[in-house]
Amino acid sequence: MQTTLYMLSEQSKKQMMSYVLRTKEGNLAVIDGGNQAEAEDLIHTLTRLGGSTPAVDLWLLTHPHGDHVNALLEIFSGPNPLRVKRIYSHFLSYEFYKANDFPACNDAETTRLFQMFWDEHPDICFSLEQGQHLRAGSAEFTVLHVPKEIFPMNVINNSSVVFRMDAEGQRILFLGDLGEEAGDFVLEHVPAEELRADFVQMAHHGQSGVKKNFYEAVAPKACLWNTPQWLWDNNQSEKGYDSGPWKTIEVRRWMEELQIPHHFATKDGMQIFPLPYPLQKGKAPEGRGNMENGAS
Repeated sequence: MQTTLYMLSEQSKKQMMSYVLRTKEGNLAVIDGGNQAEAEDLIHTLTRLGGSTPAVDLWLLTHPHGDHVNALLEIFSGPNPLRVKRIYSHFLSYEFYKANDFPACNDAETTRLFQMFWDEHPDICFSLEQGQHLRAGSAEFTVLHVPKEIFPMNVINNSSVVFRMDAEGQRILFLGDLGEEAGDFVLEHVPAEELRADFVQMAHHGQSGVKKNFYEAVAPKACLWNTPQWLWDNNQSEKGYDSGPWKTIEVRRWMEELQIPHHFATKDGMQIFPLPYPLQKGKAPEGRGNMENGAS
């Protein structure tokens, strides 16, 4: 068995973020999980990797948006085969989100629903804290940043936790939907050597996230894009390439300017990374694969 990271693909037309890690020891960890529509696929992936009643050692949530949290809530809304040991999050208060969210937006509701979930499952819910180290088998997760109620703009995205996964000699940096303001804060307060990574999960699905200088500081060899085709092309309502308000094309241009050679996107289906993953210069090897030939 080889330590392997799975970047799951969307099961609807909506963007989402969902990762599963299986270590060489057989431990399982989940990062976010996606929308309600991804719940069944996530269970299927976990049972394929961990047996009929898989034990999930760690479940890490980056921030309280439905496309990151709702799969977890859906799975626990009824009987399921999972044995989840620990769920970690660091959400800010519902009142702060509600007071500062976009007009007519109900995204803060996810925070309220998750608090209800926490109250129902206090034995498995824990808070992420700055500097914390968590383990799933031989993989280590280091919490580099937890949010504070200091950014009233782009409020829920800017409350994303930043953490790093170290496994088999490689580093993967997870940013959730981190925005520009919180990204600047992280750059100022987290040492550059702690941010550098082999892989970076592109903030906010690769658009309207952190600034170019953040990725420059990370200096990754590979970018992980939780990005469906329409968002990759900035195609709004089938109007055509770069017709929408999203900044994906601009961010893709940044990555070209930074000469990052390896790019893996959920628009192409599930991406599978046996670790350590070969990241040579030049043409990137395929990350995509099916469960049979990707898992070992």
